[in-house]
Amino acid sequence: MSNRRLTPLVSPAWLAAALFLVPMARAQQGAPLAAQAMDALAARAAFHTDMTFDAAMLQAASQIMPDEDKPIIAKLHSITVHTFRYSAPGMYDAAAMEAVRAQYRADGWTHLMTKQTHPPAEAVSADPAATAGPAKPFDPTRTDVFVRTDHGNFDGAVFVVANARNVNVIVVDGMISPLDLLHLRGHFGIPKFGGDGFESRQ
Repeated sequence: MSNRRLTPLVSPAWLAAALFLVPMARAQQGAPLAAQAMDALAARAAFHTDMTFDAAMLQAASQIMPDEDKPIIAKLHSITVHTFRYSAPGMYDAAAMEAVRAQYRADGWTHLMTKQTHPPAEAVSADPAATAGPAKPFDPTRTDVFVRTDHGNFDGAVFVVANARNVNVIVVDGMISPLDLLHLRGHFGIPKFGGDGFESRQ
């Protein structure tokens, strides 16, 4: 079994509570991560952190998760999260972002899906004088999911999530099924991607 590390986003409130139970380890950047590209992403970041949850830490965190999710967590070796925050939109190097995605493809990972948000359609009002106030700025988010397989099961998954001011790379290491992967949405920083997008895109 590969000892590649996995990266989760640290946003759920319950995860913050779990972090008090166990010390936080610095991430070991796994072979699939393009070191130069990651360094380029970090160069302009106002905030950058790497952290890894090993098997013991995941097991401790699973105690406050639903019972049906605990067997899934037990199969994981680690989750690693690389987080980059920027002070203004467009601060990170788009070429470095693409280099990270390309490195996973080059290392034999399967590009399972891409989800790209699009601006909402503008509502047409029957009353030209009606105003709905200032529109909220649209912040497009792109989520790429890569998987590694072994005998028909996923034995690793990578989530690359980027919008105008944030980049997150989440790596999950462990023997999990596609259904298990869907159960992990919303936990350990794994985004809530749609299950209908599970199709291979090389």
